[in-house]
Amino acid sequence: MISGIRLAALTLALAAAAPTMHPAFHYERPVQLASAPAPETCVVLPVDLLAHAAPRLDDLRVIAGDREIAYQVRTSSDAAADVGRPEQILNLGERNGAISFDVEMTEPLYSRVLLKMARSHFSVLVHVSGIDRPGEAGVAFPEIAYSSDTPEDEPQVKLIMLPVSNFRYLHFEIQTLALEPVTPQDIAGVDVLTVSTEPPRYMQVALANAPQQRPHETVYEFAVPANIPVERLTFASDDPNAVYSRTADLEQYPSRSSEAMEKTSGEADAPRPEMPVQSEGIALTHSPDAKHSAAPAALNGNNTIDLAGLGALPYASIVRLTIHNGDDVPLALHAVTLQMRERQICFLRKATTSYVLRYGDPSLGAPQYDLTPIQAAAMTVSESELGAERELTPEAASQRPFTERHPVLLWVALILVVGTLGVVALRSARSGRGNRD
Repeated sequence: MISGIRLAALTLALAAAAPTMHPAFHYERPVQLASAPAPETCVVLPVDLLAHAAPRLDDLRVIAGDREIAYQVRTSSDAAADVGRPEQILNLGERNGAISFDVEMTEPLYSRVLLKMARSHFSVLVHVSGIDRPGEAGVAFPEIAYSSDTPEDEPQVKLIMLPVSNFRYLHFEIQTLALEPVTPQDIAGVDVLTVSTEPPRYMQVALANAPQQRPHETVYEFAVPANIPVERLTFASDDPNAVYSRTADLEQYPSRSSEAMEKTSGEADAPRPEMPVQSEGIALTHSPDAKHSAAPAALNGNNTIDLAGLGALPYASIVRLTIHNGDDVPLALHAVTLQMRERQICFLRKATTSYVLRYGDPSLGAPQYDLTPIQAAAMTVSESELGAERELTPEAASQRPFTERHPVLLWVALILVVGTLGVVALRSARSGRGNRD
């Protein structure tokens, strides 16, 4: 009779052999790394990549060899961004068992600084004081504990929050608490964080077809790929001195191919009324002398309109811009385009490692990563590029492991083993009671 221990071992072996379904990526692009030595790199995601990826980019994966790498998707924004400005370190040395140095601050006001270390695996206590002249006592800030056990090739950065200050210098004393003592050579620098309001970057999504003139209306149509957010409308006037203010409707419809895919065979001949999926009322206003516009959809410049109400659809769509002319002469516009904010994917790189970006599996959910190292390195970024898209051939069913091709059989066997184990355990218990009696 098979013992309970052997059955338990067999059960665990079968559980370990349970099928692990590999993602069925349909596309990949190689990452062509920049030559800059920055620890973090970012690549711009082209429009056609978004069209082939899952909605909200949930299926993006950065692969190094056979290993998945943590990444962060960043969208170009109007919001202020942090910029790290390196500061000069003075009087670096070791005094009274602690590392001591001064930092010359160039910003008139500051409240956040980054302490950068050149190694990992340490535990220290950081004392910071604000001074106006080296050597004076100054004003001491609360001490900060800082420990790191992350890999050596990841950025070792500590964000230090201070009250809004204008001291000419910051004096640092770093005392080792545990592990290998910190030395002056382990201090990699200090950056002060400032706020930058870099204008957002946009990418063209679609260019309008030739306008269709209707009674009292001008209609422009755009073909928008799947999964593409529509975030801005731009246009140019043939007459830069023209003065006008027109209302317009911006509506998003499923494309003809999308509707055909959604129809069943019984509905193939049934006419379907044309109904917009999303719509937005906007105003087209142009006045060379006007500095501000009171229109509900505010202009970021005379020929640019932010579109807050029109987002991404999981299928290709037709966007229709209908300008209401009334009895006025139709507007003479050209270069009428839809745009989206630039998307980037950013990750920590190693100079000797090759990376590919894979996507095209809608069944994948969004990954869950610890993004702390990436966020710490965000002040020094290199701009890499994506290579040409390669279509991946799905693995043939005959080449997959038996457990993946027949998962039901595996689970049936597992259930039988567990049932047998239960019967053996029950008989053993009864046998034990019989012997005691």
